[in-house]
This record gives sequence, C-alpha cells and structure tokens, in this order.
Amino acid sequence: MTTGSWIAVTGYAVLVAGSALAEAPAAAVIDGDTVRYNGTVLHLWGIDAPESGQTCSDGWQAGKMAADYLAGLVHNRSLACDLRQSPSTPGRTYALCRADGQDLSSAMAEAGMAWSYTPQTKDYTVQETNAMIGVFGVHAHDCMKAWEWRNRQLPPR
Repeated sequence: MTTGSWIAVTGYAVLVAGSALAEAPAAAVIDGDTVRYNGTVLHLWGIDAPESGQTCSDGWQAGKMAADYLAGLVHNRSLACDLRQSPSTPGRTYALCRADGQDLSSAMAEAGMAWSYTPQTKDYTVQETNAMIGVFGVHAHDCMKAWEWRNRQLPPR
C-alpha cells in the first residue's frame, strides 16, 4: 500500500484537526462510487459504478441499487480513506476507502455493483470476474458500463 493522506471517521462522532463535530454523519453516499465526507467529495478508487439515473436494458435501476448497496456498506461503520491520484481523471479526489477495514471498492465490484476501472488500477478485476461468473448485480441485467452510458448522455458537439 502506498503512503497517502488519511481521513478517518468513527461512527457519528467525528474528530477533525482537533475539533469535534457532534452528530456529523460518517459518510453521505452520493452514488455507487462516491461519498461526501466533511464537505469533501471522494470517488472510490479503482471502480466505476452505474450513474444515479442509469437503468439497464431490462429496467433494473442500476444506479439506485449501487448507491443503496454502498449506503449499506458504510452505515454505522468506521470509515478510513487513503487519498489517491489518478492521471486518467485529474481534478477529482479519489480514495481507497475502508469501512471497518472492508475495502469498499472491492466489495462493490464483488457484488456486481461496480465495474473494475482499469485505467486507474487492475486491483479489482478478480472481484469483477467473480461477479460476472456469479451473475451478480449489473452482470445479471445486461447493463451498459457506466463510462459508455455517460458518453451516450453527452450532447453531440
């Protein structure tokens, strides 16, 4: 593991730079691969989950299901995130996040709630393959990969 900056959250009491924020939520889930912590938007490292409004060809609400699954993974758990840099998408803050020690990117890929995003890392290709074999999540619903779906949503230039 590389050395990086750490953001740590325990339950609902948060200690940031020596000041306590009472009753602050541990993490607010924005979508299936993005959380907000203390005003900072963190994109989960190495995965790409369906977008919020994304549905699969059979009508399965992939974006909602991925966000709900991630919310379940972080609910009432301690969150720690190691910041990462991604040359493929500069300007975004990426982090390898763990909830009570569980790698969230790994859990999302293993459940079929996200695809491995190989331009960043190949760390989650085994988990994605397992989800494909098990026909879990997006692999059970003929879903378009998130990056392809986003490209189709963009207006023509």
